[in-house]
Amino acid sequence: MPSNKVWVKIPPKPIKLDPRDKILIMNDVKKFISNSKKLSNRINRIDIRGGRIYLYYLYKPFRWNDPKAIFIKPLIDGKYNEIIFARITLYDKKGIDCTADWQRHNGQWITLINGSLKECLDYIDDDNQFFNLDTSEYP
Repeated sequence: MPSNKVWVKIPPKPIKLDPRDKILIMNDVKKFISNSKKLSNRINRIDIRGGRIYLYYLYKPFRWNDPKAIFIKPLIDGKYNEIIFARITLYDKKGIDCTADWQRHNGQWITLINGSLKECLDYIDDDNQFFNLDTSEYP
């Protein structure tokens, strides 16, 4: 009688960071973003939660100036939504083993590159296929 068991590869879990490690990693990420022309114009907020670094940008939704329009999230400055731009998953406290992730329209995360924290940030900065936004209409 055949068995219905299926082998599934379980991905590693991100590392849990203490507040001191979060501050050190946040400083490294902020320094990189401030030195990058592309990311310094796009990234609005950086958040570290659950061993992951989330990068947010501002997006002007369709019909933002319609007073009857109802939005799921409240608008920032009366006309912008905040959306996740990218995610970096950390597997160690030093930033040597990381993945750069991109979120699809259905909420599924796709890993684009494995490497160090700097390599992941470089990939996000250089990649135009997944992280391409026209910043002419954003603040």
